[in-house]
Amino acid sequence: MSKQPHVGLSLITKAPMGMLITAIIAVIANVLLELNVITLGYAIAGGALSAMLLLAYWLGKGGLFFVLGVSLPLLLVLFTPLAGITALLNLVSGFFFGFCAALVAYKLYQRH
Repeated sequence: MSKQPHVGLSLITKAPMGMLITAIIAVIANVLLELNVITLGYAIAGGALSAMLLLAYWLGKGGLFFVLGVSLPLLLVLFTPLAGITALLNLVSGFFFGFCAALVAYKLYQRH
């Protein structure tokens, strides 16, 4: 079991496609609906932080990182100003964009 890569780490190979899909959703939401930079900024930062915490868990640093990593989206929903459905769409797409961006950055870091 320890010689097999962790299931969570397999997400790294799919992260570039995730970035593309979530970027398209965010662009559509911001161009056609309403631009909400603050919500999008919080979401991208929260997604990146969540990915870093889950990477720490996947690399064997401890279960506390898992709890913090999966709790972060809830904290974002609670503390981010969500004025309408567009803000919620920005929050979700931004979160996953930040998450995927952090995984891509980790992948690039591992190559060097």
